[in-house]
Amino acid sequence: MRPQRVPDDAISADEIGIETARLGDFILRSAFQPVYRRKAGGLVAAHAEGFLRPFRDGTPMPPRPYLASLPAGERAFAERLAAALHLGNYRHFDLQGLDCIIGVGSSQGFAEDIAKLLDRVELPVDRMTSTFRNLAAFDFETIPDIVRTLRGHGLRIALGGIAGEPPPLDLIRTVAPDLVRIDGLWFRRVAESEGASRLLPRLVEGFQADGAQVLIEGIETRRQLSAALDAGADLYQGFLLSAPQLAGTATDAAEIEFSEMFAGEAKVIPLFGGRR
Repeated sequence: MRPQRVPDDAISADEIGIETARLGDFILRSAFQPVYRRKAGGLVAAHAEGFLRPFRDGTPMPPRPYLASLPAGERAFAERLAAALHLGNYRHFDLQGLDCIIGVGSSQGFAEDIAKLLDRVELPVDRMTSTFRNLAAFDFETIPDIVRTLRGHGLRIALGGIAGEPPPLDLIRTVAPDLVRIDGLWFRRVAESEGASRLLPRLVEGFQADGAQVLIEGIETRRQLSAALDAGADLYQGFLLSAPQLAGTATDAAEIEFSEMFAGEAKVIPLFGGRR
């Protein structure tokens, strides 16, 4: 019987400790994107979220098509490699002192195996969040059990939705995540509609009343950032604020000042979010 592979079988580190993994013809790397919270007069980085970056012959490939192209066994191993790389490379993200967010793999047994990887990062487990990014890859009936396992390891839970769709209210009520992610594609559509964007504060406030923080992702324009701020979200993420950077890349995106972001615009920033 062939022994089960473990991430360390495929991972190597360079001279400064940045880890990569080889899987077949691909080199897998970690990228990190800041997630921001409000501060007086602007935003400040609060979390670093890890994203898989596959490369073949030096050319990057989008992670979802890459994972979808793999046989089930290879995909399961790639998901574990991604988690191991993000945890191992967290200390090489240029912004220090942030909480860590890693994706939950959809392959069977991922939640049970994550405990074996937690010692790769020098960070208290209560400052680590496991996030469901793409619910379309999961059997919804299995998610509550996965959440219980992850929480049993001490991890916080973030729950997103399906790309282009509103947050899954029934599942959110069942799981009671620590963090609700509002899908970027759906949010951008709503933010560009003045009538629809007026409903966002009520949606956000409902999640917060149930004890969850709210992250609005996929922010790409100042108008969208304005809508997210007006909605009263707790956390903000998107290419307007900072793009994902490969581990070890220098970045100066620790803080964002509204006076610079909205320079030349008559934008009134709510002091306490968008709730009236």
